[in-house]
Amino acid sequence: MEKESNLEAQLILRTELEISQKMDEVIKEIQKIAEEFSIAQKDKKSPFRNVLATATESGTSLEAIKNYIRYQVGRSGSSPIWKEEKNQKLFASAVVEHINGLLNETTEDILRKIKKNTSVKNPLNDYLENKENSEQYKKNLHLKLTQLYLGYLAREHTALVGEIKANQNP
Repeated sequence: MEKESNLEAQLILRTELEISQKMDEVIKEIQKIAEEFSIAQKDKKSPFRNVLATATESGTSLEAIKNYIRYQVGRSGSSPIWKEEKNQKLFASAVVEHINGLLNETTEDILRKIKKNTSVKNPLNDYLENKENSEQYKKNLHLKLTQLYLGYLAREHTALVGEIKANQNP
């Protein structure tokens, strides 16, 4: 039991380190999508509170989060941001694509780096080589990265809205 919690603690520490090294790339992608879709121009009130609440509920899943984001397009009274279209793509669809693509790549990259930096003799290596453990780890990591992504997207929206207000009232 102690050995298992030791492995868990080791994996958490290594994961946090790798996430911190990847977040700048993820935030740059968030800034690009925010700029591309001009999200600060469409709604001054953050449309991300409910999505974040869904993303951080206990027992949530990636598919539940993506479903909730897509649901915003059809929901009456939802923010116009979700329906904003650029290059024949809705903002909601672009966010879901980011969650699927960018975060999938980031998840794989983090797992690859942890495996690479783990000694063959370390029990963590055996743990991660187990297909079931590896798949569960990737699923949990993808969910965590999605939650971070949505949180940073909400912050980016707030920052952009604040910049617009500051420039209007010098």
